[in-house]
Amino acid sequence: MSSPRCVLIGASPAADPGWIRSQLLPDDCIVCADGGWVIAQKAGAAPRWIVGDFDSSPPPPAGFCERIIYLPTRKDDTDTLFAARLCLQEGFRDFLLLGMTGGRWDHSFANLSVLAFLAENSARAAAAEQGLRVQALSSGQQEEWKGCPGDGFGIFPFGCEEAFVTLRGFAYNGEALRLSSLLPIGVSNTVEKENALVRVDKGRAVFFLYASQI
Repeated sequence: MSSPRCVLIGASPAADPGWIRSQLLPDDCIVCADGGWVIAQKAGAAPRWIVGDFDSSPPPPAGFCERIIYLPTRKDDTDTLFAARLCLQEGFRDFLLLGMTGGRWDHSFANLSVLAFLAENSARAAAAEQGLRVQALSSGQQEEWKGCPGDGFGIFPFGCEEAFVTLRGFAYNGEALRLSSLLPIGVSNTVEKENALVRVDKGRAVFFLYASQI
């Protein structure tokens, strides 16, 4: 039996608690980073663990969840990365990050790094907000899904100078396509077929899928 999905909830000011509620499954393990516990509470979600230095919200009341981990304000890991490390150690390999995008650019970029960190540790990891799904893939990893023709798509190297990717089911397809971090040729692609595939043949990449059903 596969392990349940781990949902990490952050405190992005763009987070929509109602939409987040619609994305949750009954057996999800919910872990909140810092003020994400406030978003989870508004979404009617019960976190298992809360991790943070609580610079974006007051700490939760005692007994609010199974475990509250207090972190120092001055540290190397972000609250989200610390939570991701903890959940990997607990055996989770399927992650969805909510409330992690749409706020400050540096925070959103840092959370892309968390996606890449999880992918490098053999986990499936995506971040989502309404209308957008972001996913990191490392060498040898791939993602297939049923899309809708017209969905927007973009893919770029991440944390490396170049990546080689295979795309199928898009307006622009190819095998082992070279993407350079200095040339944004992966922008403004479009899903054309119901079944789409992205594979990273070498390197690491992050892709953005814009779809109304997300």
